[in-house]
Amino acid sequence: FPLRVCAFGAHAAPAMTTDFLETSIRYQYALKSGIVLDPFPSSSAGGGGASSSRAAAAPAAAGAPSAVSKGEPAKHVGGDQFSRNQKELQELCKRRFLYRQAFDIYGGVAGFFTYGPPGCSMKNNLIRQWRQHFVIEEGLLEVEDTCIMQHAVLKASGHVDRFNDFMVKDTGDESKFYRADKLLEEIMEEKMKAADITEAQRKEYTLVRNQADAYSREEMGDLFRKYGIKAPETGNELSEPYEFNLMFPTPIGPGGYLQGYLRPETAQGIFLNYKFCCEQNANRLPFGCAQVGKAFRNEIAPRAGLTRQREFTQAEIEYFVNPKSKEHAKFKNVESLVLTFFHSNEQLAGSDPIRCTMGDAYKNGVLKSQILGYFLARTFLFLKSVGVKEEHIRFRQHLPTEMAHYAADCWDAEVFCSLGWLEIVGHADRSAFDLTAHAKAAKCDLTYKEVLDKPIEQEVYALTKPSGIAIMK
Repeated sequence: FPLRVCAFGAHAAPAMTTDFLETSIRYQYALKSGIVLDPFPSSSAGGGGASSSRAAAAPAAAGAPSAVSKGEPAKHVGGDQFSRNQKELQELCKRRFLYRQAFDIYGGVAGFFTYGPPGCSMKNNLIRQWRQHFVIEEGLLEVEDTCIMQHAVLKASGHVDRFNDFMVKDTGDESKFYRADKLLEEIMEEKMKAADITEAQRKEYTLVRNQADAYSREEMGDLFRKYGIKAPETGNELSEPYEFNLMFPTPIGPGGYLQGYLRPETAQGIFLNYKFCCEQNANRLPFGCAQVGKAFRNEIAPRAGLTRQREFTQAEIEYFVNPKSKEHAKFKNVESLVLTFFHSNEQLAGSDPIRCTMGDAYKNGVLKSQILGYFLARTFLFLKSVGVKEEHIRFRQHLPTEMAHYAADCWDAEVFCSLGWLEIVGHADRSAFDLTAHAKAAKCDLTYKEVLDKPIEQEVYALTKPSGIAIMK
């Protein structure tokens, strides 16, 4: 029963953004100069870069917060503090070779980046801190699996059939493609900037933006027609949304008869080796397994620098638990920690996130398990340890329409930056979906067998062979 507790950099932000770089630069300068940094000046909600993220803070709606999320409304932070020097920071990173576009002397290709010497050092320090914070302190088992996976593995996991994003293309210029949900988010943000917008319209646009990646293909097409969305660069009509698989295919072997793919996530390598890691843990639950390595996704329209790459580093944990026992022995150590929760109820109501303690969130039903809550807290502490400010961290629950059918609960850790609220860590209670799928496809036993203190005895009546013969006579 695997519980994905931390996929740092999972599919939205590959481990490090320019705002992490800015924070590190400021901290290093302060340490060398012996000065105390002043906090960033605050600005009004909705300013600057807050306008380009789907999950930017929603305006407060009339009425009280939902009963499930009792707590204080979280204060929103403005985006001007990051966006106003974003261009200068990007130029600094390029000039000092923290990172720059890959193949630069050939003109570069979108979605690929090269880290220079200082960028490598910062990235390695970030990964080192992640290993110390999670792998060492939580006693996890670490594996290193291959970057190329065979077709059968990703077919069983569902990636071959369902690892898709909706895409639209410019009907007048077929070289221009757009990821449908991101384009919808941007249009909603532009509409919310209008001076004559009504409160009803603001709430409508907020709800559409918050659910942009949860719509079906038909719903997405209806919304594009409703709002008259055109190609941003040319103003031409757009095609109907259609699915695009994000995996990079690659043949294996000289004959090319064995189909493979560059892995789209590090998680499957953990699931494939669950049986052997469980043996290393003396066949006991719970235990966690971690992996740090490259993942590859053929993004439709990679933009915004490092935040959406086609090749990036993931640091991931799968924590395997008994589904009948989701308590965590160390939850009491974090239950007084105050976090910002953006529950699905608040999102659908257009309300603000709520701040409350971990203990209250669990008691009030915001969090469904102590284990999930414990690792949310550990993620929060990790982000603070690498320089992210507490007021720039929140945890957003997936909406019912965007949550995987096999998941019991999902929360994203989002960091506020020049792009607004950006997902950088995913937490999901995945049930036993992956292990069950691989066990069926590979025809192997991946079930966990629990040794009971008291055996369960059942009395069963069955027809024996001699009795059967007697009956026949």
